[in-house]
Formats: sequence, C-alpha cells, structure tokens
Amino acid sequence: MESRELVYAFREAGKPEKEKMILVGETVLYDKVKPIEEEGKNKYLDIGVDTRADLVTIKINFDPGLRVGQTLYLIEKDFDHKNYKNGNIVAQIEIKSIFQTSFIGKRARGVGNLGLVKDKNLMVAVPLVSEKIEPAIVERKKGDYHFSRNEIAESIRAYKHTISLDPSSPMGHFRLGLLYKKTGEAYISAGAEFSMAWKNRKRFGNPQEELEFYTEYVDYLNHKYETEGFKNQSILLKSMEIIREAFKLTGSDPELLINSALTYYYLYREKSTSDKTTIQASANRKKSDAYFEISEKLTKDANKLTPSDYRIYLLACKLYLDRIGELTGQSGLGESEEIGILKDKFADSLEKYKTFKPASVPGDPYVLKSIN
Repeated sequence: MESRELVYAFREAGKPEKEKMILVGETVLYDKVKPIEEEGKNKYLDIGVDTRADLVTIKINFDPGLRVGQTLYLIEKDFDHKNYKNGNIVAQIEIKSIFQTSFIGKRARGVGNLGLVKDKNLMVAVPLVSEKIEPAIVERKKGDYHFSRNEIAESIRAYKHTISLDPSSPMGHFRLGLLYKKTGEAYISAGAEFSMAWKNRKRFGNPQEELEFYTEYVDYLNHKYETEGFKNQSILLKSMEIIREAFKLTGSDPELLINSALTYYYLYREKSTSDKTTIQASANRKKSDAYFEISEKLTKDANKLTPSDYRIYLLACKLYLDRIGELTGQSGLGESEEIGILKDKFADSLEKYKTFKPASVPGDPYVLKSIN
C-alpha cells in the first residue's frame, strides 16, 4: 500500500452509518503494557484478572502525518482493498510511539483495550478529515511565499483559501494569525485565529511548526496582557496552559524560554502586589515566590543559549527591581542579605543590558527610572 487507500468503516454492524477513513497499515504484534507495581505486587493480578491495556505494534504502510497521541481505529475487513472497501471498527488505540527500523520499515506502537479481537490480523485506519487536505497544503505554502515577499493582500487571500479548504487544520489559522500579529493589521483578529489553531492543535503534523505556534501564541498573549493594562490575569493563565504544552516538545528553544519567562514575571507581579492583609496572603506569598523562581530560572536558561540577547537582561533587570521593591521594608532590621544579593544581580544584568542593547533600540523607561 504505497498510496492512499480509502475504506468505509462501520461503527456498529447492521447500521448504515459509515465513515470514510484512510488505511495506514496493519497490526503485526500484540502484548500487554508493563505491569504497574504497587507495593511490590501486580495490583491487577491480585484480583485474579489481568486487566492491563493491550499494546499493539503496527506496520505502517502509508503515513498521512501520524503523530503520538493520535487515535487509530482497528478495522476488520477483507485485505483485497480494490474489491472490498467496507469494514467494521472493532477497537481503537492511542499512538504511544512511532519509529523507523532498518529492515522492516516504519512501525508504531499504540495502547487500547482490544477484548476479543486481540491476536487478529486487523487493518489500521485514521478518519479522513478532508478530501481537500493536499490542495489546502499547497495553498498554505503559496501564502507563505507571498508573506515572505511582503505581499500581504495575496498572502491573506491564500491563507483564507487554505482555511476554506480544510477548516480544522491548525496551520491555516496559525499562519493567518501570525500575519495579523506581525503586520499589526487586524491585531484582534490574530487572537481569534490563534484560538482556532489552539483548538485544533492535535492536527499539527510537524513538531517544529507546533512549537513555533506555541511560542508565537505566548508572545501574542503577553502583548495582549500589556495592552489591556496588566490587569487581565486570565490571559496569563491561558499562557501557562500553552507553555505546558510547548515544554512537552522542548525546553531548549530560546524564544520559548524568553516568552515564558515574561509570562511568569507578569504572574509574579500579579501575586507580589496582591493584598497581603487578606486570608489569601500566605497563598499569594507562596505563589509569588514560586513565579519569581520560575521566571528567574527560565531567564537563566535562555541566557545559556543566547547570551548576547539584550531582552534577557532587560527582563532580568525588571525581575530583580520588583523583587527588591517587594522585600525592602519587610524587615525592621535594615537591608537583608537577600536584598544585597538581588542588587548585585540587578547591577550585573544592567551592565549586560547596556552592552548588548542595539543603539537603535531606546532604553526601557522602567529600568532607566530606577537608575535615576
């Protein structure tokens, strides 16, 4: 099966409702997932029944863009695809890994509860999301080409056509949102497009494109939080959700680290300026300390990867300034040792900020005010 083969899959025998799917391969090996040990015993076998999920190895004959976490359907059907297109869905599994072997080609492993169908040789399929996926990809690449040439109107038309061909694909929405974000045109609309891409993020076929989307979305939300007067905490909570997804892909992307550090800096400010007299004071203090530590760590991690990026030192300056301001006056015994350390960190970050900031970039008023 070197090209795409379609099958009409029935979820319930005897009922006419069918779903068009793409055949991706066949099952070749069944096993059980590794036993979960509980106090030295297999808790499943203690009740006399092995209820562990089944582990299925699949031979992939056609890959339409499979990814970990995707649901695959096991189809019982005749293997003569040309003459027999119908089949019954007998089980479903979730992909846990995809790997390439030297001698037997591409394989995937998935987990599910197969019941009586295990050990049968079954076909494996995914739903056909759209008949127009390929034309949509072509149209999206056309939009990328126009965008790279700053042909904005043509790029918008191509991206909108992409979405009309394949509405649930995240890439069309992401690219259109990115265009709106970078050009400043219809900036509010960028949020709507990013939101649609987020909703359909499971369909990202390329981890690098998925990471780029998460990074740009966090950057957009940080800017939105700023433009709304640093008051809408729900924006920051959304950013945290996106950051968690992004860090499942990598924790070593400089832009992701910088954008994430800024989000946690804003979260730190939210909690550090909260009313300390309320019953929530202790909880706010703990969250404030945690957000400060996370933001500082992310800033340091970004610094290791791009030590000449002035934005890192600017953020560090703001972080240490706010922390110094928060701690100053809390103790009646004068300046604490922690404040002295923070002042040294601020001074070091300030010098590096001055060193690496391009001459064309104006100095940050918040930092300049503190110096004066």
